[in-house]
Amino acid sequence: MKNMKLNDAIYGNLLEKNYEKGLSLGNRYSFINSNIFPLLNKEERDTFMGFQDVCKKLAPQVNIEDAYEILPKLGEHYMLQRMNTYEGIYGSCKTQMLLNLAVGGMAPEVDMSMSASSILVGNSLYHNPKRSDIQEKALHAIYRGTKIGGIGITEPEHGSDAVNMKTLASIADNGDVTYNGTKIYTTNGAVADYFSTYGVLDVSNPRRTMMLSLFKREDEGLSTERLHIPAAHGVGIAKVNYDNVTVPKDRMIAPPGEGYKRLFRGLTPERFTIISSSLGSLWHALATGTIYTQLRHQFNKPLFKYQGISHVLADIYAQLSAYTSFAMQIADFYDKRVGSKIHKGETPDPMDEATLAVSAAQGKYLATKMAHKATYEIVQVMGGRGAINEPGSNNIINRLENLSRLSEVLGGHRNIQLMIVEMGLKATTAMAIGSNIKKAKREQKKVNAKLNDLYIARAEKIITEESQYLPESDKLNLQNAINKLKNAAETKNDIEFRAYSSALPKLLSNAGKAIYKAKKN
Repeated sequence: MKNMKLNDAIYGNLLEKNYEKGLSLGNRYSFINSNIFPLLNKEERDTFMGFQDVCKKLAPQVNIEDAYEILPKLGEHYMLQRMNTYEGIYGSCKTQMLLNLAVGGMAPEVDMSMSASSILVGNSLYHNPKRSDIQEKALHAIYRGTKIGGIGITEPEHGSDAVNMKTLASIADNGDVTYNGTKIYTTNGAVADYFSTYGVLDVSNPRRTMMLSLFKREDEGLSTERLHIPAAHGVGIAKVNYDNVTVPKDRMIAPPGEGYKRLFRGLTPERFTIISSSLGSLWHALATGTIYTQLRHQFNKPLFKYQGISHVLADIYAQLSAYTSFAMQIADFYDKRVGSKIHKGETPDPMDEATLAVSAAQGKYLATKMAHKATYEIVQVMGGRGAINEPGSNNIINRLENLSRLSEVLGGHRNIQLMIVEMGLKATTAMAIGSNIKKAKREQKKVNAKLNDLYIARAEKIITEESQYLPESDKLNLQNAINKLKNAAETKNDIEFRAYSSALPKLLSNAGKAIYKAKKN
């Protein structure tokens, strides 16, 4: 009799073979294909199937304790990124979405680590049309998976406020660049070979002085500390310290001022990738839940027959189908209006980039929020089977749920996405009712002027008629506010006018309290 391994024994007792076969990666792909194929042309379907074939072959070799072991093998198939055309291999946002859908089902940890390396760091290098030899070498190695990249943006006290970073850069007369500062939550930072990092020459003027430079792990003064992130098991997220790290001028990816533009230009494709990864998690989670609930029987019938189960899955299915259609639509827009120009070394139309920034924020907000909620719900409908995470099992729903906790934070917190959407909402409204808004502002300005006249009259009356009850300091404050407000109105100084319009009512309230107290005594 053949010796039985411990894992075989566990699966023989805990994980019924029928479920393992039913939840296979191939079956999940089949479920997804029947829903995604109608949105794709023949070439896109063939590409998607090609990605799936590779993932099915590589899946047994994935080590979820170390997401990086499999990257070189994916790199052999040019499957670490497909956002950008490189070395004759076609790239587009739509193709990148299909890649994330495929790899996310094989191992979501691998999907996260490869995207951080090949999209975040890869794009920072790819979007530099004047890449030096060392930059080209780094890009090639990252795209092939022989080297790992980590991008340095977030800082300990500057997460969502990424612009006002404190990492201080300096440029020597010979062009060498020196960084001092700390980056945190750097995905891949614990294992990265290359770091594409932002810094500023002047912390008080980051927009005009922000730059982007390339660092190597072996650079003197660079050190990393791995962070324990339970939701991202197997992914090396780290704190990266730059202690007087100096690199030659050919490591400068974007000069001062250009770094700020590059930062925001890179956020849109990053958010598209997060959308793609979230949709991939959702489709594989839904496939897992739908297959399992049709195989699992309770009270002599499949779980799927109970509306308390099937309605949960149907609700997720309806939303996911709509979000996927939206994502494909904006991916097409990116490819036609922005990506195609970047690939030619041209500058995209700012209006197109602004439209995509809002669309990407909408998509990321919706997809990541749904990924967290839906994967949790599917874990619940699967009961105990949804909580199991045994090495080698086809059951990945627990891992999908864990990683979904991070997706709303990565690439800009969900509240930042809503701020961007709000700006888009305001801009498109202004285009439609601009004249009405201006009229409303004029009317409100007249109302404010009348209110200010009343406040001034009230303040002058108090100073004149109730002076004996008013402390000298309150008199001086009131008179100063009156004078400043009148002067601001005459000189049309809007800043001072708004400031003292807000201050005068508060001063009147304080004066009223002082008079009441004095009269009472």
